[in-house]
This record gives sequence, C-alpha cells and structure tokens, in this order.
Amino acid sequence: MFYILTPTSAMTLASPLLRQVFSAVKRASKTYLDSQLLFQFVPEHIVLGPVENPGTHDSVLDMLCFSVYDRILRPVDRMTSRRFSDNEERLQNLVQEPAFTLARPIYNKVKLLWQAPARSLDVTDRHTLLHIGYQTTPCGKWILAACVDQRGEAHDIGVWLTQSETNEAYIVAQVWGFALQFARRANLEWRFAIAKLGPMKGSELNGVFSEALSEHNQV
Repeated sequence: MFYILTPTSAMTLASPLLRQVFSAVKRASKTYLDSQLLFQFVPEHIVLGPVENPGTHDSVLDMLCFSVYDRILRPVDRMTSRRFSDNEERLQNLVQEPAFTLARPIYNKVKLLWQAPARSLDVTDRHTLLHIGYQTTPCGKWILAACVDQRGEAHDIGVWLTQSETNEAYIVAQVWGFALQFARRANLEWRFAIAKLGPMKGSELNGVFSEALSEHNQV
C-alpha cells in the first residue's frame, strides 16, 4: 500500500507532474504484476482541510478509508470437491468486495430457455444492468469513463488521450471496448445503459449502436 500526497495544483490531467507520477505507477505495476500493489492518491486538501476546519475531519477520513477499502481486492479460492494432490496449483482469483452493495431480491425468477449453446452460465442474474458513463474534458484531449454494475458489486474507471478533438468514432470505440472488457468479468447476459455527461452528437449515438450490433452478430 502506497499513499501519494498530491498538491492541489497538480490535480489536473494537464499537469506534467501528475502524468510523470502516473507513468511511474504504471511501470511499477507492470514490474510487480504478481503482487497486489495499491497506490492511493491523497489530495492535499484531505490532509490540510481538517486542520483548517476540524468539523470536516470525520467525513473526510471516512471517504478516504472507504476509497482504500473498495480498491483492495479479496483473494477467492475456487471450490473443488477434493484435491487429487498436494502439489496441485491453487485456483485463486482477486475480486472486488466493496463496503456497501445493494441487496439482491429475496426471490430470484429463473426462466428456462431452450437455447444451444447457452447464452451464459448464470441464470439468476440474467439481464443485470451495467451502467457506463463517460465524458470528454473541456479541452477535448481526454476521455473519461466509469462503469458500475446494478448492485454496486464491481466498478472500474478509464482514461484515454484522444487522437483528435472531433474523432467521435475513436471515442465510441474506447468506451465500448471499456464496457465489454468489464462485462466479460462475469459470464452473464448484461443490459447496457450508456450515458454521456454533456451533449452527445448523432455520430456518437450511431456509433454505439453500430458497435453493439457488430458485437451481437459476432456472438
């Protein structure tokens, strides 16, 4: 766990200092790929704010703690009936386990479908909503995106540098690829809800439909 205190002046994508720090973090993550390294950026106002205004100490500290807790991945072992040998490789994966999630329905409705091959292995969470939101920065150089599932059990964020200020096809491809990468974490049929902060051009809307139709035909 590494805490990085970030000055307020550097909390912008145009800051050379912040971009250098991001590059160093990316190199460290690739070097120690097998280790679960967590870099937590702490804005300067979170540390200095409670000193100037003690009444905000608890709320600011809670936000920081929840942010760290939600980013720590939990190791989960695959359940097997029995092990054939002590030398077998352990089947383990790291998954998100947020502090708060929305409760599942008490009675799940399971519908029998005669399809071959099966669309997905999950029958109780079929058609779960996946929310994807994105925007381009006012300067037009960056694409920001975030996604979260219907119950808040998993989330992800993405940032990309645009190729040009008016390349809507590139924006659509990045957001759609980001959504598919997240959706493939679970073997179920998702319902996508994509929204943009700010006006969406007609070419962007048509591009999303084209990408979705192309992916559906491939499946």
